Amino acid sequence: MIIFPELVLIVFAVALILIDAFSKEASYEVIGKGAMLGVFFAFLATFTFPAGSSFQWAELYAVDPLALFFKRFFLVTVFIVLAMSFSQAGKLVLGASESFILPLFTTTGMMLLASAVDFMTIFVALELVTISFYVLVALRRHETKSLEAGVKYLIIGALSTGFLVYGIAFVFGIAGTTKLSGLSYYLVVSPPSFGLLLAMVLVLSGIAFKLASVPFHVWAPDVYQGAPTPVTAFLSVGSKAAGIVVLLRVFFFAGFSNDALDPYLIPVLSIMAAASALLGNFAAMTQRNLKRMLGYSSIGHAGYLLMALSCVNERGIQAVLVYLVIYLLSTLLAFFVIAQHEDDIGGVDFKAYFGLAQRSPLLAFGMLVSFVSLAGIPPLAGFLGKLGVFAALWEIGNYSLLLVAIISAIAGLYYYLGVVRAMYWNQPNPDALPISLNGGSKFLVSVLACLIIVLGVWQIPLQKAVEPVIGPNSIILSEK
Repeated sequence: MIIFPELVLIVFAVALILIDAFSKEASYEVIGKGAMLGVFFAFLATFTFPAGSSFQWAELYAVDPLALFFKRFFLVTVFIVLAMSFSQAGKLVLGASESFILPLFTTTGMMLLASAVDFMTIFVALELVTISFYVLVALRRHETKSLEAGVKYLIIGALSTGFLVYGIAFVFGIAGTTKLSGLSYYLVVSPPSFGLLLAMVLVLSGIAFKLASVPFHVWAPDVYQGAPTPVTAFLSVGSKAAGIVVLLRVFFFAGFSNDALDPYLIPVLSIMAAASALLGNFAAMTQRNLKRMLGYSSIGHAGYLLMALSCVNERGIQAVLVYLVIYLLSTLLAFFVIAQHEDDIGGVDFKAYFGLAQRSPLLAFGMLVSFVSLAGIPPLAGFLGKLGVFAALWEIGNYSLLLVAIISAIAGLYYYLGVVRAMYWNQPNPDALPISLNGGSKFLVSVLACLIIVLGVWQIPLQKAVEPVIGPNSIILSEK
């Protein structure tokens, strides 16, 4: 029963594969609805565990507040991604049904990753996630850009996997264990050696690929541009959160925040965070392809997450979790607007969004809320996310990193508000027609926009959501 939610998702995925293979009447719409149903039941299954429960199996797999938080996070993400896939699946020459089935396997890997407390379990779960993404990114194999994106993602992914495995091998050779609890004990009784520090850097390098943080960011802009829009959205939110949950396990559960390691690892995290925030936001200012711009923006947001993580305290953890939830809502809303009527809008080029407010007021409003939130402007939820990162840096006295965060946030205003200006102040192309939306699209855009607005002024739901993870019974803080 410890993997009950994952089993529910896998059963649905395998059943949908068989239905698609043997039923001639099963269209991709039927498969898509079945996949969403499976995600819904898996989400309900996460509530079968007692509130505040924390237990392990063989020191390989843990169910605790941190794991449950991220499992639900991944399931909400994939549910919205599947909803936006209906408008894109019909454009696929082949693999329309697979565009709904493969995300179930990817999400299963992410959920396993949330509970992994052994490096071997982490590696296997990461590979399930990554291999599924390899296929999803190149799903439009009749398009050159999609194939190019798939190859780039594969090459950089293979390189990062090599770093990760090499780091795990060093850990096992030095500490004699791959269990995070065993490594935590080793750090208590033995001072960190050069070999162990090198192992930590290699592990961090492998995880940095998932975050799209500098220097493992080079795949993000091209892959974001070439992949199908729902896959891009899934990569932007799901992959980043997967990397964060591993870092949380590594830094807190395994005791990598040990006082002896802090002088070495925290500066590495801080440098990666500063470089990601600066490069991502300043490079995004020159982009005119909206998906490519969001690719660089995602590198910048990885920088903010790493800044909060580098604080290695309760406020930093809270900032990371709150930031992720707000980033989920804001980013998925932006990609949902792009995905719904990519053809009607005229593509993803900057000029295609000229006068969007006149063609579809609701889509323009959704993009407005999303981008203003991502820019961190009050009173929307994005301001709360950035403020939490700034407060965590201020609390530990890291004023240089705080200054970098503020400069990066100011740079982000330029390109986010530039899109808003194009939608509301520029005139649409003469041949542009009004855009009609179905009821489901209107509902989802409205719900996401309302959540971003409400959470910006009413923070109690967010605080209650993250409280079990950082509360007195939290496994990561108690271990630290």
